[in-house]
Amino acid sequence: MNAPALVSLRQVADYDPDLVLAALRSCLEPFGGMKAFVRPGQRVLLKPNLLGGFAVERAVTTHPSVVRAAVRLAQEAGGRVFVGDSPSLGHLSGVARAAGLAPVLEETGAQLLDFSEPHDFDVPTSRVAPRLTLAKALLEADVVISLPKLKTHAQMTLTGALKNQYGCIPGTLKSQWHFRLQKPEWLASLILDVNRVARPALAIMDAVIAMEGHGPTSGRPRRLGALLASPDLAALDTLACHLIGLDPMRVPLLVAAREQAYGQTDLQQIHVVGDDWQSVRQADFENVQQPADVLRLVPLPKPALAWLRRQWTLRPQIIDGRCTHCGICEKGCPVKPAAIHPQAAPGQRLDDARCIRCYCCHEFCPSHGIELRQPWLARHLPLDVLADRASRLVGLFSAARRRSREVLAKK
Repeated sequence: MNAPALVSLRQVADYDPDLVLAALRSCLEPFGGMKAFVRPGQRVLLKPNLLGGFAVERAVTTHPSVVRAAVRLAQEAGGRVFVGDSPSLGHLSGVARAAGLAPVLEETGAQLLDFSEPHDFDVPTSRVAPRLTLAKALLEADVVISLPKLKTHAQMTLTGALKNQYGCIPGTLKSQWHFRLQKPEWLASLILDVNRVARPALAIMDAVIAMEGHGPTSGRPRRLGALLASPDLAALDTLACHLIGLDPMRVPLLVAAREQAYGQTDLQQIHVVGDDWQSVRQADFENVQQPADVLRLVPLPKPALAWLRRQWTLRPQIIDGRCTHCGICEKGCPVKPAAIHPQAAPGQRLDDARCIRCYCCHEFCPSHGIELRQPWLARHLPLDVLADRASRLVGLFSAARRRSREVLAKK
């Protein structure tokens, strides 16, 4: 069992730059401050969530006040600070401007670092690939600090500290991995492999304004009023789950982390310091309604379970009146040729048999023109209840067989 992990939480009322700086300074004190992670002269790579060129108030990207505070503290510790990412939508310079980072970079002198240049890395104890093509910037950084945004995620349930390093994969390679690894559990293992290469020394989570509902781009901003920090990214994500009333074992990344002993995923083994996390917790936070894989408990043949699972999985749907026919969803679809066609006639816009349910189209759409809808079966058949009853029947059957074996053994 992993040793207890330390996660620090500080409440902060809003994104006032001075308030955020003071809150982050206090948040890092239990670890020995930023100087515990950054030594003078080191190249410090800050990795915020810069998914695309979304306005700050949309709560899609890490807030500039959080980035500014992290830059300031890293510079105080003597670090040479760079801010980098590989956006899924747009070029980094334009995304940084839209996300409000231009004034931060100008004020602090931190340099923007594009992740477009690739480099092949060996992956220690890999679960997916012994070598990964990631941003060369990782090779040139002495310290990597992750600056995630707390959001829901249509495919992976939560996007937080661990998921944030997916942006270290350059450009369209992210879509290629979506196509190659169509199951969330495999994508989760890939993301853990990326973390094994990036080796973030610290994660600072922006949970002042989080996102609920259909994240990571189309959800609603939701105030939590907190900053979280930890060198254990799995522990940080685990606490984040409890803040929003989400079972960590519904998050594929945390399931994979527990199976692979990557960080701490047991709340009982996480020591939370700072402000009371229970006072931040939001019981009515709207999490992604994508079902957990309870179907594995239903005693049906694998082909039947695969079909049933597909009928119960959220399906992308183009919404007339919102779709601008820009074609970004079709270009970004990792399936080639694309499984989504916004210019096609109604009823022919999604090739359901070829759609891999990666939800890239939903994530990429700049006009919220794609919604994730439940199929008919998911709306009318309570499969969670069915799975629960099936699991009970399987348990009763197993118990009966065990008793029979015990009786026979006594004879």
